[in-house]
Amino acid sequence: MKSANINCVILGHRDFTENDKLIFMYTEELGKIKVIAKGGRKITSKFTGHLETLNFATAEIYFGPRNIILKEIITIKNFKKIRDTLDRLSAAIQIAEITNHILYENQKIDNLMNLLTEALQQLSTSNKPSLTSQAYIIKILDQSGLVPDFKTIVSNLEQKYLKFFHYLKTQPLNAIDKITLTEKESETVNQVIKKMMNYN
Repeated sequence: MKSANINCVILGHRDFTENDKLIFMYTEELGKIKVIAKGGRKITSKFTGHLETLNFATAEIYFGPRNIILKEIITIKNFKKIRDTLDRLSAAIQIAEITNHILYENQKIDNLMNLLTEALQQLSTSNKPSLTSQAYIIKILDQSGLVPDFKTIVSNLEQKYLKFFHYLKTQPLNAIDKITLTEKESETVNQVIKKMMNYN
């Protein structure tokens, strides 16, 4: 197979050479892949605007001897409303970074595209974006088989937090906005999430 058409979401990118970009994608067909966008750093690049983090797109890729090369890409959805507030944008970037960090190359997770779509749709209207990103982290870890024993991470974790994390894992993301946390509870949840990521 020399080339393929794929459905993908952009998880991030970084400079690769003076003119090129390295793109991290999750695809329905191939799982997570790294793709070279030749000329992607140029202002006049045909890829300009299509390589933004968390853009959903269709693309044509070529399998070279060393790297996968991006030939064409068309944005399907870009969730512009997420960029309206800093809190929503920060939560979205966290979702992208966590997804890119958790997945190894070519790994697939059942229904991950649907979960990402659900999370970004929720972020577009949510007044509690950090809760949405926390719930997403729990769900993707669960689907990856990486949800740890919370008691192992935090030995004195209260029962209410165990129930809270179970709720995040099992309930749809649109139910998350019903939750109200105190400042102390929110701080504890953030600490557990950070420890959980280090644990994995």
